[in-house]
Amino acid sequence: MTYAEVQEYMRNFFEQYYQKVSQEEINITLPLGEEEKEMWSDDADPDEEWKKWKLVPAMISDGEIKELEKEIGVELPLSLKAFLTVTHHCFDNPIGANSAARHFQGVRNAWNPVLVRCGYLPFAWDEEGYFIRCIRLEKMPEEEKCGIYQIDHEVLFDFDEDTVTSEEIDQCMEFISENLLTYLDEILHERDHDSLQKAPLKEMLRVLKEECGIQNYDELSDTIDDDEEFDKILTALKPIQKQYSISDDDLEEMLWSMEYSVDW
Repeated sequence: MTYAEVQEYMRNFFEQYYQKVSQEEINITLPLGEEEKEMWSDDADPDEEWKKWKLVPAMISDGEIKELEKEIGVELPLSLKAFLTVTHHCFDNPIGANSAARHFQGVRNAWNPVLVRCGYLPFAWDEEGYFIRCIRLEKMPEEEKCGIYQIDHEVLFDFDEDTVTSEEIDQCMEFISENLLTYLDEILHERDHDSLQKAPLKEMLRVLKEECGIQNYDELSDTIDDDEEFDKILTALKPIQKQYSISDDDLEEMLWSMEYSVDW
């Protein structure tokens, strides 16, 4: 793809993704101050702290990109450059914010010097904020071959940043997608890593409500403490456990995590 084609792809992605997430207004509502006034939606109430935001065409110069590259210590792949210079937005992880007042916020939040030195360019975090998402630069300039990987940020605390090797970092990386374009396409169509991780939880929530009559986490917690009732829940969840190849231990851990991992 030419750079112009990549820019058009990014523009279309942001427009489609905004249309998708804005179906629930809370997804595009933030506490926006005067410095972000350019991004207030046309019907935003200036007296309210929380306001809907809108997409804004980005006004970012080549000089500003050069400054960013100097700051993070690596030249941007063209796909990431287009990703950062087409549209201002306030999307959270796993996209990473890039608002009119805080340019490149997502990239700066994810940046890590050890990862850059070892050939990975951080650009965002996973949806829950545990894993740093990176572009592997090994195949540059063949960007279509530059895969997207993630690493648990806590793992980095185990290494001496002055002596850690690329091989040690490689062993801690988890493959996520073929390249930045496929990464965004998978997010748009809910085929991404985060969405797939949430799929069994969504199914479990449906079964708990529809088949087990459990409507909130407090009811689930009470039932888990009752051995007989808990066995009934496990039996109801067996088809999901089989479909997603979930171990008994993992299933119980997922049940306990549902206090925070699903919207009841």
